[in-house]
Amino acid sequence: MKKKLYLLRAVKLIAFALAVILTTYLLQFFLLKRIDNNTMRMEAFYLEDKDTLDAVVIGASDVYAGYSAAYAYENYGITSYPYATQASPANIVLPQIKEVIKHQHPKMVVVEINSFLYKDSELPNEASQRMFADNVPRDEIWRDYLADAVPEEKQLEYYLPIVKYHSSWTDYPWKIKFLKAEMGLKQLGYSRFRGYKTVANEFHPDAKTYNDRLPDDDHSDPMGAAGQRYLIQTLDYLKENNIKNVLFVRFPHIVRAEAFTRFRRTNEAGKIIESYGYDFINLEKYSDEYGFVNDKDYYNWDHLNIYGSEKLTEIMCKKLTQDYGVTPAQLTDAEKKSWEDSVNYYHMIYNYSQEMIKRRLKLGKVDDGGTTVSEDAKSIETIEKYARNHPDAGKYKVILPEDQEEATVDNSVID
Repeated sequence: MKKKLYLLRAVKLIAFALAVILTTYLLQFFLLKRIDNNTMRMEAFYLEDKDTLDAVVIGASDVYAGYSAAYAYENYGITSYPYATQASPANIVLPQIKEVIKHQHPKMVVVEINSFLYKDSELPNEASQRMFADNVPRDEIWRDYLADAVPEEKQLEYYLPIVKYHSSWTDYPWKIKFLKAEMGLKQLGYSRFRGYKTVANEFHPDAKTYNDRLPDDDHSDPMGAAGQRYLIQTLDYLKENNIKNVLFVRFPHIVRAEAFTRFRRTNEAGKIIESYGYDFINLEKYSDEYGFVNDKDYYNWDHLNIYGSEKLTEIMCKKLTQDYGVTPAQLTDAEKKSWEDSVNYYHMIYNYSQEMIKRRLKLGKVDDGGTTVSEDAKSIETIEKYARNHPDAGKYKVILPEDQEEATVDNSVID
């Protein structure tokens, strides 16, 4: 009798423990977690079929605002992805490179060097680190990153994010738009935006700018100690492991007085990169020559808008295909269809953003503002609604979601 009683108690304890574990898992990975456009972008990278990306662009917000993978596919046939998170710190660049090579083996890895340019007094905070660390596989690369970047007493919060985010229920209902989009993303098996995010705005600088003098300025300022250390660590790793298909770039920004020392730190970083035998392309230094217009192509001081991002993507694609021999991967019909879907949604993003910019200009709004368009349910519904109500407006022709569904049904009937 006692045996049965002990057995019953043991079963109940095990069942209770399993219930706690399951509940914790569900809360941690579905409800009480950090989720925003960075989460979506990182999760979607791991949904891409293995070894189907021709190029991956690593960096921070200037990457996912400035580079459009859908535009690259439509115009050059190459598949690519912005593996980027907001305010990306220097200590995640090497883990990012390792993750990209492990999961995709792209023909070219492009590193935008903003992460290395912070002064020691302005290093990104823990939130910036977690935008990477919370959204990648818990593998050896991740564990090495924690050992390097996170104090031992704080690491439990990374293994069990619910410890950090247990009170994030207060973010509701705001983050429902991302949870809905995340469910759709996982159901589709790819990102329709392919990591792209923009703000519908045409920014007109209200202070003196210095882009026109940058081509003649070769002076260097010392890098921050942390930025230089992690840049050299990254270069040492690439050299020691004979990884040659890495290109370092600096994307364009509007350079004002307070950003001038950052530009000169870029010059110093470029010298270090080239001393290791890697190419460095400074598009910021020659932004005027490449055709970027300060009061047309940016949505704020540091980020390109839809007009600027098409220029940048065009430049990068020409360099990748003509100078570095990147050629399109062989895709299955399903993979091609997913990329065509992303192109269509890019067209929706562009047309809607273009209209919002025109409206702001009519109102005389040229400051740091505008409408954000990212891969969340609200943005998706908004651009689809605009496309539905204005089918012939904008630069691009679009296919409405309901028309795509009808075409799928028709094809299945024919088959």
